Amino acid sequence: MKNTLKISIILPVYNRRHLISRAIDSVQRQTFENWELLIIDDGSTDGVKEDILPLTEIDNRIRFLSQRRTGPAETRNRGIRKGSGFYITFIDSDDQYHRDHLQVRYEFMQTHPHVDVIHGGVALIGPEEKQWVVDANDPGRKIHLSECYMAATLFGKRDVFIQSGGFKPLRYSAESEFIPRLEENFQVEVVPFPTYCYHIGLSDSICAIKANETN
Repeated sequence: MKNTLKISIILPVYNRRHLISRAIDSVQRQTFENWELLIIDDGSTDGVKEDILPLTEIDNRIRFLSQRRTGPAETRNRGIRKGSGFYITFIDSDDQYHRDHLQVRYEFMQTHPHVDVIHGGVALIGPEEKQWVVDANDPGRKIHLSECYMAATLFGKRDVFIQSGGFKPLRYSAESEFIPRLEENFQVEVVPFPTYCYHIGLSDSICAIKANETN
């Protein structure tokens, strides 16, 4: 499997039983089908496991792992280590992919072999007034989501994620440290195709975090 699998998708989840089916369904509907989905339960208490385990029996491309709560950075890192695909990418439990999300990113990497990692390409879904978040580099102000790094849009060679050491367990916006660090040693590019659907408005989303909670 490790020799032929193209893409490992990492889906961290914490108490999103009421939402995760949308994310999973969008993966299963992809036009590009050579993938595995690693769903990593980061200590949920809402019974999400009960909904996911039956899916692993129906679709053997779906894998389920559970752990004690460690936070999103360490959960993504575990997925990177456990993934078997040549490429690694992510999806958050409250978001979804457009049907050709994997296809266009895989084709881009195939036609740009010098590129190690890509990110970007987001469709924001939700009210504009909620599309502002605390600036990781200046917690005293807010910036629009279009100016932010988004970990879930990362798509790149698994070896690069391993060599980089992965995400640091920061309390807020680990990708704001991770992506610039990648750029120091690897070829990283931003892509324009908006096929990652980012949903806004949940009380526990990044958009709801206050500046003093990032310190």
